Amino acid sequence: MRKKKHPEHVNHERWLVSYADFITLLFAFFVVMFAVSQVDSKRVGRFTEAFSKAVGDDFFPDRGRGFMPASDEEVRNAGQGESQVPAELADLQQSLKSLSENSDALKGLQVLQRRNELILRLADNIFFESGDDSLKVPAALILHTLAPELAKRHVDIRVEGHTDDRPIRTARFRSNWDLSTGRATAVLAKLAAENIDPPRLSAAGYGEFRPIAPNTTEEGRKQNRRVDLVVAFKAPETTP
Repeated sequence: MRKKKHPEHVNHERWLVSYADFITLLFAFFVVMFAVSQVDSKRVGRFTEAFSKAVGDDFFPDRGRGFMPASDEEVRNAGQGESQVPAELADLQQSLKSLSENSDALKGLQVLQRRNELILRLADNIFFESGDDSLKVPAALILHTLAPELAKRHVDIRVEGHTDDRPIRTARFRSNWDLSTGRATAVLAKLAAENIDPPRLSAAGYGEFRPIAPNTTEEGRKQNRRVDLVVAFKAPETTP
């Protein structure tokens, strides 16, 4: 008697294997992306080029420009080449340079370029007494000198207060956040009083959490105690 042949079982779930492989590759991709976020832009560029070749398509058409925030070193190097700030800010930078060379009030002013913004930086000891948010007379003179240059331009200004990591707790200030915010607000109020349109102004206090130098030395702590005026171009509104 001939043995009855059973029909071959058709696997209708083979697509799951390909789907699982795709999900695994996608997970690996994001793991690698997270890892390369800790390295420099050259390594990121090499990774994106290799990945594009492997998959046969260009997922990163702007790979030369990168997609991670520039490091401080990259910002400094960028400033040595072609200007990356809008023309309005480039002109402001030149005006402030000339102004600081001819005004004793601005001798301590630093003008830094960060991507498409300018940072006007002054040490907090010029602006405030230790643990206080009342503007000193030299600080008021500095802001009075800066205000006309800022007021006539199409810019927004964000005042940032920063401290070192030494804790503070007084009747007025519960923490460095409170102190840095109070100082930023005091500078903002002075700029508004100097005829800068208030809607163009904002203030932020970062306490000790955005240092630019180690807090392990007095020199480092001195650099971290600062007030930054972050100036960004704002295109003028056009009426229809």
